[in-house]
Amino acid sequence: MSVGTLHEITPDLVLVEGRHPHTLWGDPDLPTIAVYRCGPRLYLLDTGVGPEQLAAIHAVASRHTGVDEIVLLNSHGHVDHLGNNHVLHQLPAMKRRHHIPRDARPALDHAAFFAAMYRSGLGWFDYLAGLDLDPDRLADMLRTLGAPAALTADDVADLGSRIAALGLPPALGGFVPSLVVDILLRTYPEIHPSVATMVDYEDLGPAAEITIGSTRWTGWTFADDAGTPEVHVLQAAGHSAGGVVFHLPRARFLMLADETSALPYWTDSDPRRTVETAARAITLIDDGLLDGICAGHFPMLPARGGEARARLQGIVDTAAEFTEAVAAVLGAHPDGLCIDDLYATLVTGAEPRSVIAVQAGLQFPVFATFLKLTLLNHCRLHGFPTGTDAAGRPTFRLR
Repeated sequence: MSVGTLHEITPDLVLVEGRHPHTLWGDPDLPTIAVYRCGPRLYLLDTGVGPEQLAAIHAVASRHTGVDEIVLLNSHGHVDHLGNNHVLHQLPAMKRRHHIPRDARPALDHAAFFAAMYRSGLGWFDYLAGLDLDPDRLADMLRTLGAPAALTADDVADLGSRIAALGLPPALGGFVPSLVVDILLRTYPEIHPSVATMVDYEDLGPAAEITIGSTRWTGWTFADDAGTPEVHVLQAAGHSAGGVVFHLPRARFLMLADETSALPYWTDSDPRRTVETAARAITLIDDGLLDGICAGHFPMLPARGGEARARLQGIVDTAAEFTEAVAAVLGAHPDGLCIDDLYATLVTGAEPRSVIAVQAGLQFPVFATFLKLTLLNHCRLHGFPTGTDAAGRPTFRLR
């Protein structure tokens, strides 16, 4: 499978596959998106980024005749989900609509938004201390960024040793957030968010209560002329501010976008809401009202029945495991720990397949979201009291 591969869920619902990145600098993180036909309307549930996904949208749209209206629904404001929004102007139709959550709009200024996210750790921890910076990967990254082709892992290891001996990592760490954002955004092809056509979901009216089986949600309903629901846009806001998921009642399918992140990767994340979304989806499966799920990233490919339920339960379990791990370490240090020491203690004691070990293995330069930032966001989200240790570093402790 590869980016742009089509997965037919029903004759009217097709998923366009994304791609997981292999390295921070090598390729962009592309989400799986959906194209859904309902009567005279063609719904685009996010648009992804780049030519492969754009061509796939066109390929799916070309299967459908008699489409009078294109309805583009963005799940949130992150760059990877709306880079091909200009497809709205390319597909033939008499009418076009385009909606996005109001609280997602700050993310549309991608460079400034993500720079602020990554810089939020400044003053709270050392960006480089304790990270396993593999010389081979670093050499590859530096060559990609313009270093001489002859640069070797041994060169990088030697340089790292000299930098450490001079005590420079804390000073250099301050430049890491800007470096990460620059590398991250340059992996993406040209972005076309079509901001001019965006209308907030909230402009349709206040989010209403939506009952699906025994579950209650809030959001907006897109219906046919007879009032029969075609797409439920359901508020979630766990992965990022304003984030929504898409329920397709006729297809008995739930498109989760990025609302499967069980950890607070971003400063506007709230995994507690992610867990609530997953729990409601499990209830829909148990009630016999939901056949399949898919997400932008995990699970990128569609899952059905027992597999879908297991993936949703995995979201719940991952959030609980992470919360318990952090609480256990902070509980053992009633005077509080700085983020650097919290990170080091968690990573040192982590079991091989634990959530901490997995996240530690994804640290820069492999992937762009630092576990230290995640820990900081977690502590802030839960309102842990702060203090200062003997070295003058800010600390968190349990209540």
